[in-house]
Amino acid sequence: MVFSLLPFLAQAQCYELVWSDEFNTGNQPDPTYWTYDLGTGNSGWGNNEIQVYTNKTENVRIEDGHLIIQALRQNGNNWTSARVKSQGRYSFTYGRIAFRAKLPAGSGTWPALWMLGDNITEIGWPACGEIDVMEHVGKDPGSVHASLHTPSSSGATVNTRTRNVSDFSSAFHLYEAEWTPDAIIFSIDGQPFYTYNPASKTASTWPFDAPQFIIMNVAMGGNFGSDPQYETGNQRNGVDPNLTSATMEVDYVRVYQTTADPQVTGPDLVNPGESGLTYSVDQTIEGSYTWTVPSDATIISGQGTSTIEVNWGADPGDVAVSIEGACDTYERNFIVNTQAVPTDDVFVLETFSDGSPEGWSVAAGSGNVINLTEQDDQLRIDYDISNPGANPNIVLTFDQPVDVSNTSELQLRIRTFNESGTVNLRADPFDRSGTAKNASPVFRLEPIQDDGEWTWYTFDFSGNWTSSSPVSGALVDSTELQGIQLYINYGFFGRPGADSLWIDQIQMAKPGFTTSVRPVLAKDPGFTIFPNPAKGPVFLRKQNPEEGGSIRIYGVQGQLLQEKTWPAGQANLELDSGQWPAGSYRLVWQTKQKIGVRTLVVSAK
Repeated sequence: MVFSLLPFLAQAQCYELVWSDEFNTGNQPDPTYWTYDLGTGNSGWGNNEIQVYTNKTENVRIEDGHLIIQALRQNGNNWTSARVKSQGRYSFTYGRIAFRAKLPAGSGTWPALWMLGDNITEIGWPACGEIDVMEHVGKDPGSVHASLHTPSSSGATVNTRTRNVSDFSSAFHLYEAEWTPDAIIFSIDGQPFYTYNPASKTASTWPFDAPQFIIMNVAMGGNFGSDPQYETGNQRNGVDPNLTSATMEVDYVRVYQTTADPQVTGPDLVNPGESGLTYSVDQTIEGSYTWTVPSDATIISGQGTSTIEVNWGADPGDVAVSIEGACDTYERNFIVNTQAVPTDDVFVLETFSDGSPEGWSVAAGSGNVINLTEQDDQLRIDYDISNPGANPNIVLTFDQPVDVSNTSELQLRIRTFNESGTVNLRADPFDRSGTAKNASPVFRLEPIQDDGEWTWYTFDFSGNWTSSSPVSGALVDSTELQGIQLYINYGFFGRPGADSLWIDQIQMAKPGFTTSVRPVLAKDPGFTIFPNPAKGPVFLRKQNPEEGGSIRIYGVQGQLLQEKTWPAGQANLELDSGQWPAGSYRLVWQTKQKIGVRTLVVSAK
């Protein structure tokens, strides 16, 4: 005999419990996991068995935390029983499967705990492979078999070993198989007794590299179970005539696997205040789960389990989980962004009030130069284009996605003198996946107002969200707009030249929101802040108390922290800066006619 270290090496492998059925709820096997083979099959399921399989409670049920599979004599030597399987419900590849079970006694019984390849319906048996974790025949009491069936050993069972379990019918025992890409190791009560490890692993000797499902059954008679002394009519129907029933009890079925890399799954973009959000760990690990969410979000159910339900707050943040498993502690973070959902007729995307072109990127292309300068609440674009075919462009990426499904008209306020006669600009919005609105018709500045006066240029994207690239015919997701790409003196429409243009406002508006009532960035913000700097309550005062509008507070990273209505007739508004970290915050006061911006400095507490 060749001595193998594989059983001992396998014991050093750490597995997490990833799936189990403890049979402690309901009175029937959980249909989420289990279904049945029914009837007599083909010649007694291919083994000349004599039972008829049913799903009746008398043959299969849950009692006292155990799965009961009971074969019953009906009349003469006719039997009913049950064959429970997880086919189409649950299967796995590699790991350790454990059955804790008590077996029936009586000559002619043939209980089994085993597995078959998921692909049996496509390639048949034995090509699918069969792993028999436990088989026992009552005519040879106490001799428990572990066996495998492959195309190279599908007739008489060749790959098999036995171990004696004297109290098989009076006590529960643990029947296990540890299945790796290299070997299958069988054990009883933690003691390995058979290793299958063919030197050459081919489809003929090793069909064990694909998922297998679980089967539990009690057969009667048959090629393996029939006791010759009780056979009649030259059939494999030998069952002790004094036997009226045979019961197998299964305490649990558990599957253990190495855990590759558990991750949190769930929505990564939410609306402020959205409720009923579900976050889960994509691999079930037996252990303790501790979840954390941002301070203004609430876990409403599931703390301590692998799945939680959350009511979100106003801010982006992380959903984090710490999992204490059998092998390790897993710390995982999942970033969740909030999106802006405009509630007014107009939503300002950029006001150029921070003095820096942060959020903008330049892709001038070979032979071209584009410079961006932000001052006096304007973005100045200076360019020198010698290669229009390189499609020179600049890109504004928003701090958070914006739902513009109801505010679908893009509006830019631009001025230029167009002294070179080459100024040409096109605007392509794009969504969070990078799909851009670049199929005809597109938003191009035609004609150009070249007198240096501020001019509104608009384009209604309602029904015009198609893309020509990266996927032709794709639609931009207008509920998740992430930015705008501005092409300057580009492509077929461009000519070599150098010039300048200025932008002082970019916004989305409801279609039909006319130029005359579009809010314009005001030099005088129209409100004051005191105290400033602050570290607690802050008071805002309007210059004109009869103006109505809203205040938006943007954080140190540019994210929208809060939005409050400031109705007409209310001169003062109180905010609590104590809830924000130290730093500079942008307060935007918007009415139908104008937008005013001031900076609030929050001091360290």
